[in-house]
Amino acid sequence: MKTLRKDLTMATTQIKIWNGKIVPRIGIGTWVMGGEQYADGKPTGWSGVDDAESLRTLHTAFDMGVRIIDTADQYGAGHSEEMIARALSETHLDRDDFVLCTKVGILCDADTGNIIGVTDKESDISAAIDASLKRLGVDQIDLVKFHLNHHAIDQSEGVFRAFSNAFHAGKIAGFGWSNDDVEGAMVYADMEGYVAVQHDLNLFSPADDMLRACEAHGLWAFNRQPLAMGLLTGKYSKTSLGAGKNDVKGSGFDWLKYFEDDGTPSLQLLSLFDTVRDLLTSDGRSLAQGALGWCLAKSDRAIPLPGCRTVAQAKDNFGVLEHGPLSSEIVTQIDALLTQDS
Repeated sequence: MKTLRKDLTMATTQIKIWNGKIVPRIGIGTWVMGGEQYADGKPTGWSGVDDAESLRTLHTAFDMGVRIIDTADQYGAGHSEEMIARALSETHLDRDDFVLCTKVGILCDADTGNIIGVTDKESDISAAIDASLKRLGVDQIDLVKFHLNHHAIDQSEGVFRAFSNAFHAGKIAGFGWSNDDVEGAMVYADMEGYVAVQHDLNLFSPADDMLRACEAHGLWAFNRQPLAMGLLTGKYSKTSLGAGKNDVKGSGFDWLKYFEDDGTPSLQLLSLFDTVRDLLTSDGRSLAQGALGWCLAKSDRAIPLPGCRTVAQAKDNFGVLEHGPLSSEIVTQIDALLTQDS
């Protein structure tokens, strides 16, 4: 009976994407697999990353049915892309079974791997696509997104010319923008080949306007930080220690709203999370599976991309495929509690 339920639930989460591939509506985020990285002395990557465990984690995700892989040329200055290429070379599955998604627009030092700037130049974007193709070991990337969130619309034309050229040359099967600004994310929505937006979506960042805009334009909504950088998995408490000095969670960046400047979890958000814990786990899910099921339920265009560092995290996160989206009743209750207490 459990196997039958799993098969039926996975069938309900299957989607047909822009290039005709049929895959489960969830992907694995690989930011963490890039390892340590810095920008102006501040950590922008993750400490304590083990490449062997990263490979095992990718294979575990594959075994559980995950076929969408999200990365960026910035993650470890291409190291994440190299890990993906290695995992794909080791798997028995066909390359065409997978949907490879990367992002470009952030510049890294070739020697140190650290971030040294950003770019919206057409020539830089074209070169970055070619470099990602080489690192990933493929002839075509399924999706490439512009990595600069809230970048000025009038300074992005060269980026999307480069994307369009690569699309028509067959180097990429589609393109989009990693952008939480609805106006910016939709400005190229009618451009041939523009198929997706990547944006925050989790219990603390509902992004309803973005989801409705994606639905209206027939775009796929790739959801970054669906577990709020681990805060929604239950592994953090009010007494958790801060992240190490080499970990992005302790960087103090303005956009890092889930953790304080010292890397300790936000007490306000932990308290808010406590109000919905029972609802997230009410049908036998783990907290992570409940949080991901909430994302899946918010829109049939939503594709959550939970990051995974370990095999255990992959097993927990992608166990959501056995459950599918949360029910509309549970989602309504959760949203009401979060709105009431926020």
